[in-house]
Amino acid sequence: MKKLGFVLFLLAAALLVVPAESSAQGRFGKDSADCVNNLNFYQDYLRQGSMNDAYNNWKDAMKYCPPRVSQNLYINGRKIMLHRINNAPDAATREKMIDTLLSLAATRAELFPKNAKKAKEGRLSDIMVFFGQNPEKTKFIFENLDAYATEFGPEADHELVVNAMIKATELFTAQQLKEEDIMNLYSKYNDIFEAKRAAMPEDTTIDAAEAMLQNAFINSGVATCDNLIKVFTPRFQQNKEDMATLKTISSLLNSNECTDSDLFSDVVAQMYKLEPSAGTAYYLYRFFNSKGDKETALKYLKEATNVAEGVDKGTYLYELATIHYGNHQYGAAVSTARQAAELNPKYAGKAEMLIGTIWAATPCAGDEIAKRAKFWVATDYMQRAKAKDPSLAAECDRNIARYRNYFPTAQDAFMYDLTDGRGYSISCGGMSASTTVRTIK
Repeated sequence: MKKLGFVLFLLAAALLVVPAESSAQGRFGKDSADCVNNLNFYQDYLRQGSMNDAYNNWKDAMKYCPPRVSQNLYINGRKIMLHRINNAPDAATREKMIDTLLSLAATRAELFPKNAKKAKEGRLSDIMVFFGQNPEKTKFIFENLDAYATEFGPEADHELVVNAMIKATELFTAQQLKEEDIMNLYSKYNDIFEAKRAAMPEDTTIDAAEAMLQNAFINSGVATCDNLIKVFTPRFQQNKEDMATLKTISSLLNSNECTDSDLFSDVVAQMYKLEPSAGTAYYLYRFFNSKGDKETALKYLKEATNVAEGVDKGTYLYELATIHYGNHQYGAAVSTARQAAELNPKYAGKAEMLIGTIWAATPCAGDEIAKRAKFWVATDYMQRAKAKDPSLAAECDRNIARYRNYFPTAQDAFMYDLTDGRGYSISCGGMSASTTVRTIK
């Protein structure tokens, strides 16, 4: 009678210690006393931080308890095994312990399907930690990551999907996967991220992870223009109204210098149609410019400058200024270059150099000095350019040396009552400037 009372006491204590457990008959199996004892003892030792003692009772709990007795048996088992792995006496023992650790997660996923995703993610995390730097395990890692991504799709963890792509590219480098395999995998994983974005449009971490996915694909060497066009042409045809897909395609084509392809122009034109923006207008400018359609290119560049703001507007304006210069529209080139420098300090030096170049190229009327004075002004601009942007110094110095050849001689200047260092005002081609007399010695 006393023995029966003792067993009932243990069962009641177990229900208090393991509240998630059901009181259904047979819960603790045929060895219920041993099961309950070891469940309680291992958890007590675990709370105290006595990991070795916890392991002994946990191992016996695994032996005597039914597999479904408690999910905590597997969760806590992972903690215990990680401690033992970190303190393993040798490599062979450590390897066996890691196998046990991974088996625990697989068993948990099978026995408790509602928590299968979490269990598998923990297992994959452990696989990456223990085998991630081992080339011999690359295929094993990839197969597990790919199976997980395939199973959970849009619900899969961002980082694990990216790691699947990274491991795939490593297998490609090792000639264990083909180009077509990498393209198909990228397409599959990219679909996962697009579905993620559709389901969680406010989640900014998706964009960052997708960028990492793209980088892995690009770094594989498979992302040639021909391959990208082959993969993304049908995707474009099927998703013409999906801005996220269009941005992904245009970004990849741009990153891989495939901007002269018809697919790129079609994608960007569709983006511009859906959401007119400075960026898409600029892309269209680049495309038509590369095709030699200068008129259409200029149209889109002007639209880009009209829509853009801040430093981006400055960037586009500077490019527009160089086009004006190439078209011999010097007045427009000068004013546009100055606007560019005001909006984007990055172009302050380049704007000065461009204006100096324009002065040197502009024909000036008048006497001999008036015709040559433009080179003094051009030199002034080159000096200011390299002061504002030291990276331009070498080019500016070459220009200054060339302009100096056109300075008047001291004798010629004297004939016009001019000497070195004297101020001089000039108007030429609708431009005017004040400069300093310089002569060839």
